[in-house]
Amino acid sequence: MTDSIRPVSDDSVDWKISNWERVLPGTAFDRIEAAARLVQLGAALAEAMDRIAIREGLVNQDDYQVLSVLRLAHHEGRLMTATDVANRLDMTTATMVNRLDRLERLGYAERTPHPTDRRAAGLAITPDGIACAQRMVLLRTEEREWRLAVLTDEERAALTAVLRKLANAWG
Repeated sequence: MTDSIRPVSDDSVDWKISNWERVLPGTAFDRIEAAARLVQLGAALAEAMDRIAIREGLVNQDDYQVLSVLRLAHHEGRLMTATDVANRLDMTTATMVNRLDRLERLGYAERTPHPTDRRAAGLAITPDGIACAQRMVLLRTEEREWRLAVLTDEERAALTAVLRKLANAWG
């Protein structure tokens, strides 16, 4: 039985589709290959973004997302609370508090007294946090550029248009 489930290529999506086509013949798996590829490529990109974050001393790219929001708020002169950042990133406040604790230990963020609400704390990105966020955005951009280098400018534009269409339909 093990011999019948064999790779038809080194590509995991091809392997899965070819095997499921044998199990459920007549099912239009070719019609969902694009979605399977989105999952495959999204996972590979997320893994690459996590590796960049880890090299910078963060746990994963989600820590970077918090730094990124704080960096942009700092640039705009806006004060944010943990709840503001959690809402912006669709995180729970408990998750946000854990991330902020970690970013504070690293010296990348700090809680400050809120100027108008005694119950809330403002969040500030530190100079080290600014430097980390800026290094990371450049590294992340470089990684993405490298991964998309196999496409022509026209193919990138077409892919972006298709992905935007899907995002609008799904979201």
